[in-house]
Amino acid sequence: MDKNINLKIKLSRIYRIKKDLINELNRLRSDLSEIVKNLYTTESVPESAEFASIFRDFEYSRLSKIITEYVNTLEKPQSGEPEEIFEKEVENIRTVINGITVELSNTIKKINQYIQKISGNGEELSLEKFIYQLRSKLEKSIDRELKKEIKPDLDKLKEKLHYLYRYEDYGSIMNFLKTYEREVNIYLSQKGVEKLEKIFQRYKEEFIKELSRYLSSYIKSQQSRQKIIQEVIEIFEDINIKNLTVTYTLPNINKYFAGLAQNTGMLDIIVGNIESPRFIGIAVVGTLVFLSGFFMPLPEGVKEITVLSGLAIIIYAFFDSAFFNKYYMKKYIKEVRESIKEEILDSTDNILSKMKEKMIRLSMKAEAIIIASIKRETKAVRDFENFLINLRNAIERYIFKVSNIRKELELELSEED
Repeated sequence: MDKNINLKIKLSRIYRIKKDLINELNRLRSDLSEIVKNLYTTESVPESAEFASIFRDFEYSRLSKIITEYVNTLEKPQSGEPEEIFEKEVENIRTVINGITVELSNTIKKINQYIQKISGNGEELSLEKFIYQLRSKLEKSIDRELKKEIKPDLDKLKEKLHYLYRYEDYGSIMNFLKTYEREVNIYLSQKGVEKLEKIFQRYKEEFIKELSRYLSSYIKSQQSRQKIIQEVIEIFEDINIKNLTVTYTLPNINKYFAGLAQNTGMLDIIVGNIESPRFIGIAVVGTLVFLSGFFMPLPEGVKEITVLSGLAIIIYAFFDSAFFNKYYMKKYIKEVRESIKEEILDSTDNILSKMKEKMIRLSMKAEAIIIASIKRETKAVRDFENFLINLRNAIERYIFKVSNIRKELELELSEED
C-alpha cells in the first residue's frame, strides 16, 4: 500500500513536470505563430525577404509540426502498471526535451548564419568622419589631376601674354586682353570641360571604390551594399557636368588707368612729357628760331616776326605736350604693364582653384544626399539584424526554459533514488 501511494506521488510530480513542458511547447508554438505574422521585411535588405520566406515556409512549418507531435506524444495516455507508466512518461519527457532542444538549436544556427551574412565587425568609422577623410584624400587627387590635365593648357595660353608688350596705349591693351579672355573661355567651355568630365569621372570611381571598401567593413550583405552603391552611382550621374564649367573674367585692369586719370593734372602731364623727344624737338626748333631772330642781323620787321615765331613754337611745344604728346601715357603704361601681366597670370592660375572648388562643392552636395541614403539603408540593415537577434533571443529563452524543466525532472528522479 505504501509503495503504491509513493508511486502515485511520484507520478503526480511527473505529470506536473509534463504539464509544464506541454504549456511551454504550446506557448512556443503560439509565439512562433505571432512572429511569422510580423516577420521583418524591407526592400533595402533583400535578405530580409529571403529569410522571411525560409522561416515562414520551412522553419515555422517544421517546428510547428514537430511541436504538435511532441505535445500529442506527451498528452497521449499511457497504459500498464503504475511503474511502467512512470517509466514511459519519464522517457517521453526526456525525448521531447532532447528533441525540441536540438530542433531549436538548429533554427538558431540558421538565424546566426543570416546575422553573420548581413552584420559587420562593429568597429566601423562613423560615416560622416569617413566621408570627411575621403574628401580630404580625394581633394589631393583632384589637385594632381588638374595640374596634370588642365595646367599645361593654361600655361600655353599664358604664353600669349608676352604679346602684351607690343601695345602701348589703353585701347590696344584692352582689345588684346579681351581677345585673351575670349580664348581662355573657349578653351574652358570645350576642351577644358571635356578634361574636367574625365577628372570628375575618375573622382567618382575612386569615391565609389573607397565607399565600397568602407561598407564591406560593417555590412556583410552583398545585396545591401550593391543597392547602396547603385544609389550612389545614380546620385553622381544626376550631377550636370555643365555645373563644373568655369567662366574666366579679366581682373579689373581699368583701375590702373583710372588712377592715372584721377591723380594726374595738366601740369603733371606737361612736366612728364618734357623729357620726350617730341617735346624736346619742337622746343629746340622754337628756341633756335627765337634766338636767331633775336641775335641775327635781320631787318627790323623780319626780326620781330622771327622772334615771335620762335616764341610761338616754344609755346606750342607745351600745348602739344598737354594735349597731343602721348609720351607720358606710354611711359606710364610701360610701368604698369608688368603689373597688369602679373595680375592676368594670377587670375589665370586661379582658374584651377575655381575648378577644384566647384568640383568639391558639387561633390559635397552629392555627399549630403549619399550620407542620408546610406543611413537610411544601413538603418534597415540594423533593423533587420536587431529583428534576427530578438528572434534568436526569444528562441533561446525557450531552450533555457526547457533546460530548466530537464533539471527539475532530473532533480525529481535523483530524490527518488
